[in-house]
Amino acid sequence: MDTLKFIVKRIIYLLILLLGVATIVFILTRLVPTDPVAANLSQRNLSDPEIVAAFRQKWGLDKPIWEQFIIYLKGLLRLDFGTSIRTSKPVLDELKRCFPATFELSLFAIIIATVFGILFGIISALKRNSWLDQLVRAISVAGVSVPTFWLALLLLYFFYYKLGIAPGTGRISKSFDAPAAVTGLYVIDSLLEGDPAKAWDCLSHLILPGCVLAAFTMGLITRTARSNLLEVISTDYIRTARAKGMANIRLILHHALGNALIPVLTVVGLGFGNLLGGTVLVETIFSWPGVGQFAYESVTKLDSPGIIGVAILIALNYGIINTIVDILYGVIDPRVRSGV
Repeated sequence: MDTLKFIVKRIIYLLILLLGVATIVFILTRLVPTDPVAANLSQRNLSDPEIVAAFRQKWGLDKPIWEQFIIYLKGLLRLDFGTSIRTSKPVLDELKRCFPATFELSLFAIIIATVFGILFGIISALKRNSWLDQLVRAISVAGVSVPTFWLALLLLYFFYYKLGIAPGTGRISKSFDAPAAVTGLYVIDSLLEGDPAKAWDCLSHLILPGCVLAAFTMGLITRTARSNLLEVISTDYIRTARAKGMANIRLILHHALGNALIPVLTVVGLGFGNLLGGTVLVETIFSWPGVGQFAYESVTKLDSPGIIGVAILIALNYGIINTIVDILYGVIDPRVRSGV
């Protein structure tokens, strides 16, 4: 019952958050000094007052801002995000089209980041102050510090252009047709078609952008796991277990890791939410047709319905993930569960 109350409370907070995000982003898009008419019409059409007037009337730009906002809020209550000025298609349909690509890439990246981040954290804690610890710490610092766009270009240059051992941009090679949309995830949909060669091709396209996106979060997870494991290892009950002759690996996996994973879980949740928001630079460099690329194109054309739709999607992702993370706290640590 306490857990149910907690979930209901978080849903109410999430709805308030979405309203606040929609309001703030709407105001910010209207404060931009550039005119969306000039961003979407050609110079020839801009010289025709009738075309300009028709464009403003079609997209409601001739109405007062407060009236535009009320119309938009009424649409949101009907789950209508409006129509994209850039594509003339419903924003919700555009998000449904591009979100599976971002979700597949983000899921791949967060799995890599979590597995290697926790592994490196355990190794670094067990081999504290050794050369292996120094190497792992250097890798984690590099992952956090290296600019994402630079790492993306570097990996493309070496592994695709120079060595030719990785595919280039996009989600699938030109020699394959896109799989029939069942889940929207190319790897799974290719397996459902019974085509393992296509599934492997789609998976190989995930490797370079997935590693680029995983680098930053992996560095944070490694540092968080290491510091928390070292803190837990220094507690009395761990020292007592070690004095009784318990092996370090068993000590870490069965006694220390569970307590150290709670802060790591927070980093994983925030990292996954950030990835689901669509990393604009990586998706643009790798021509990945996801939320980030849609957001970039919407901003360049001052497509306010598209911009607001992406902002609401990002806020929704963060809200859902944070709720799941809070619930998982109680699964990992019973002491937290009792406080829920």
